[in-house]
Formats: sequence, C-alpha cells, structure tokens
Amino acid sequence: MDMPSIEQEASELLRMLWRDRYHLWGDQDITPLQARDPRKAALAYGFEYRELPNLGDPKFIRGGSGPKIAGLIDRQANRIAISQEFSPTVKLFTGAHEIGHLALHKGEVMHRDRALDGRPVGGPRNLEEREADFFAACFLMPAKLVADRFRRLFLCGDQLHFNDTVAYHLDAHNIEGLLYASADSLERELALARCQRFNNLNVVSLATQFGVSDSAMALRLKELGLVRWP
Repeated sequence: MDMPSIEQEASELLRMLWRDRYHLWGDQDITPLQARDPRKAALAYGFEYRELPNLGDPKFIRGGSGPKIAGLIDRQANRIAISQEFSPTVKLFTGAHEIGHLALHKGEVMHRDRALDGRPVGGPRNLEEREADFFAACFLMPAKLVADRFRRLFLCGDQLHFNDTVAYHLDAHNIEGLLYASADSLERELALARCQRFNNLNVVSLATQFGVSDSAMALRLKELGLVRWP
C-alpha cells in the first residue's frame, strides 16, 4: 500500500473542498473541520450522495444473508448510498471510505461495504479495502489538524512524553498499565483519543472533535507518531 500517495490524494481533495467552499456550502461559514464532508466530496466528483433507511433492498443485495450493507458506490448511476441503520461515527467513516474507493479505484463499477468505523479489523482484508480505510482516516483526520489539536489539548511539543503525570491525568486507576503498555499496542493512544479531562480541565475528546470512533483516532495518533515511546 502506497500510504504517502493515498495521504496526498486525500489532502488534495480536502484542499479542493476548502478552495471551493463558497460554491459547495454557499454563504455558510465553515471551518476546516467541517470541510471533511463526504457528501460534499461526492458532489465535487459529480456523484449523488444519499442516506437511506437501509441498503437491504433486493436491488442492492443478493440472497439477503451476511453482514448488513452500510455503504455502496455505483459508478454507473453516479451514486453513493449510506445506510441510516448505523451510528453517526460509522456513517461518517463509511462515507469517507466510499469516497476513498471513488478516488483510488477507478475500475470498480459497483462496490458494497459492511459497517466501518476505522477500528483495526480482525482477519484478512484485501488491499483495496485497506487503501480505502487509510484514505478515510487521512480525509477525516488530516495530519496537521490532528497534530495541532493534539498538541493544544495535551500541552506538548512535537510529541507527548508519556510519564506518570500524564498517565495519572488520563486514567488514575490504570497508571501502571499506561506506563508499561507495549509499544505496538494502542493502549496509550486509546486513552488519549477518548480523554475528556486533562490538567484538571474538562475537555472535548479528540475522537468527539473529529466525529470518529475512539479506535479510529487512536490508530491515527499511532500512525502520526504523536506519542513518544518509551
């Protein structure tokens, strides 16, 4: 998987949405955080983006068995559809995942996806699915925006030095677990992603700020290397 190229593709789409924000959002004042909108991204590609009560209609699925469909892309109809059966975080990530397929996988005519929220998925996943997942992460959690908010929230420089004070503020009941977590685990990043109180102040968690699951944000923090080990 060519991660730098995928990240660049997502960044260029975000720049295009920001550049064309007055055309796409009209007179509405938006922030860079609000520009991460799969619906507007679909519109920029000339696709319709619809949320439907479910995608279990026979025209979308054969057999009616297996996991429920959360999202699909139909290039012949120029349409992306997202099921309303799932949580806002799942709908947002699934929508961004479909935009990933649209941007990266030009040869696909029809594609269906089960519910996704960006958390690591057990079992094998083919390359195209992993690429669309990574595109969605880069689109919804842009590196600079995440890093800026992370450093502002946790009062650190380039990386957060994890010590007993930080561990105490994150989870006073699990200080040793956080201090001695394995470097290849997501334990520290999960605590940071869902943190709602730090330095004796109530805060909005990073996951909530970006509208993603705790696991998706934790994985992105790990990818961006924002936590210093050991």
